[in-house]
Amino acid sequence: MVYDREMGLMRLLLTAPLPRAWLLFCKLCATALLSVLQALAFVIVALLLGTELPVLSWTTLHALVALLAGALMLGALGLLLSVHIKQLENFAGTMNFVIFPMYFISTALYPLWKLQESGAEWVYQLARFNPFTHAVEWIRFAWYGKDPGLAPWVVLGCLLVFFGLACWGYDPQRGFGGLTKRGPGGPA
Repeated sequence: MVYDREMGLMRLLLTAPLPRAWLLFCKLCATALLSVLQALAFVIVALLLGTELPVLSWTTLHALVALLAGALMLGALGLLLSVHIKQLENFAGTMNFVIFPMYFISTALYPLWKLQESGAEWVYQLARFNPFTHAVEWIRFAWYGKDPGLAPWVVLGCLLVFFGLACWGYDPQRGFGGLTKRGPGGPA
């Protein structure tokens, strides 16, 4: 932690003998692991309540891979958003204007094929281009043992793009976020 006189607050600087991308990757893995453990806690509660789930099968392994990839993608999106969030208080706005719309315009609550059947074409199109939709569809199809189609490729592609942009944004030499130096001698 370093005190920033211009901002009047404490800042966490990424200082370590490791490359910046490696630190971000480790943060991403820790976030994804925490997300998967929270999801598994819900599965355990469901099992305790008597829900029948295929616990030890290939579909479970496929669903776990899909869950991990989805968690990594959303964690990378969080890292990308954190480039632009300068204060913790701004996180509530991020939740309201980025994360909640992604959730509600995804297929987490309503399957994609039902959206197309219901005649809500614009909602269907928005959901189709939402990366969160593809993570949900991959997990859903994995549990049923069906082919997820393009969903894994969309999730993994978005993961790479989000993580690459986050690494680029956290580099103060060429970053585009709030981590670049401001003030005398820096960009305006």
